[in-house]
Amino acid sequence: MKEFGRPAVVRIAVALLLIAAGIIYGISCDRDRPEHLYAQAIDAAASGNIEDAQHLYKIIIQRYPNSSVRKDALYQLGVLEYLYLNDYTTALEYFYDVVYTYPHYAHTFEAYMYIAQIYQEKQHLPQKAIEIYEKLLSSTKSGDNLKRLLPKLAFEYERVGNLVKAIDIYERLLKLYQTPPAGYLYEFAYVNYLAGHYGEAVRDFQKVGALYPQSQYDFSAQLATADCYEETGRSEDALSLLNGLKSQYPTETSIIGIKIDSIQKRIRNKKK
Repeated sequence: MKEFGRPAVVRIAVALLLIAAGIIYGISCDRDRPEHLYAQAIDAAASGNIEDAQHLYKIIIQRYPNSSVRKDALYQLGVLEYLYLNDYTTALEYFYDVVYTYPHYAHTFEAYMYIAQIYQEKQHLPQKAIEIYEKLLSSTKSGDNLKRLLPKLAFEYERVGNLVKAIDIYERLLKLYQTPPAGYLYEFAYVNYLAGHYGEAVRDFQKVGALYPQSQYDFSAQLATADCYEETGRSEDALSLLNGLKSQYPTETSIIGIKIDSIQKRIRNKKK
């Protein structure tokens, strides 16, 4: 058998080393791909390793600006900063980067909702939350998304005392349902009560009772109906309603009794 000469052996060894290096480099490159880094970050976050996930997301954002998963990394970073690290200012920066850089991204709506929620719940800036909700409302067509957006916007308008806008938004919300949820119907009636629209308020408080009898919302709606009667000079109707509630809600007789005593006191004072 013909033996290999030394040069041939060297060439073969070098070739094997290059092949091995290529394999290692390929594995290394595969591990450094942004998609792989993103999968690692998701796993880290799911395992509770928030700092590791944060680090991996930042690598993707900084090193791979054109990657298809950069927008996902930005969004997930915003979520981590908001929900886990409580850094609301930084969370806002990431969410704003998402909505301005990727307006058609699948999670752009969610990013806007997080922005408004931070303004609303963490920074106590209701007007800023309203601005974001209104901006989102102008481009939101999905019924499911509107069902999430409208109650938050209505609440913020109620919170800042803009009852006209709150009523308008609640009306839009209720039209999305064949049978409106008890909470939304009650809030709509209550905002009408606050605005002095007692007739409309009574109508919808009674609707709560008709649709959701014997519920906690029904009890609150009937108490509020009595308040509407009292506000419009129908004190006897208010007393009649409240006395009837005693047998319906025997565990709530204390608050019912307080309201009855208050109305009776006002009636006595008027007669003096």
